[in-house]
Amino acid sequence: MKHVKFLPWVGDNYTTGLHGKRVMVLGESHYCASPEEAVPQITHEIIADLYDAESEHEGYKNTYTKFANALSGKRLSFDGKRTLWHSILFYNYVQFPISGARVAPTTEEFAASEAAFFEVLEAYRPDCVIAWGKRLYRNMPQRGYQLPDVEMSNGDCIETWGYETAGGHVVQVLSITHPSAAFSPDYWHGVMQRFIQRTL
Repeated sequence: MKHVKFLPWVGDNYTTGLHGKRVMVLGESHYCASPEEAVPQITHEIIADLYDAESEHEGYKNTYTKFANALSGKRLSFDGKRTLWHSILFYNYVQFPISGARVAPTTEEFAASEAAFFEVLEAYRPDCVIAWGKRLYRNMPQRGYQLPDVEMSNGDCIETWGYETAGGHVVQVLSITHPSAAFSPDYWHGVMQRFIQRTL
């Protein structure tokens, strides 16, 4: 994968997946306080640290914890976190380090990260991609096509998108509210479960 600068976290049980589906969780970008932090293994280091009971708690971990609890539908122990993160793939879309925690990637940085994203899709062939936040979703490649909405019992319809990899494998993409924002774990658990388990 010649365009990928920040290697994805690939759980030991990713191919078994969740409900028999290979699930990629897609973050937006890495904040790096210094150039030395922008190493290829940064994503792996962050995820491994989340389920390390000896690791010091830092504020950014709240985002990952809220998401993991929402995806599983329960408050996870450290062992539970380990099991969940080893069931999925996590990848940050933008392949350039961001200089501040609240700094948005540029349009050019999003565009320049497309080739790496498609390399990851081809290499790991996820069935489902859960994208963190509307800004990321709006800046993902337009190559692809609209898929049926996820329809909820309360009448909500959540848009989904599709990409095809070699051989015609369809990768479904769902955008959720970013877990660092006003995020409802119960609501998004229901949406994600319906999305992952559906058959088109």
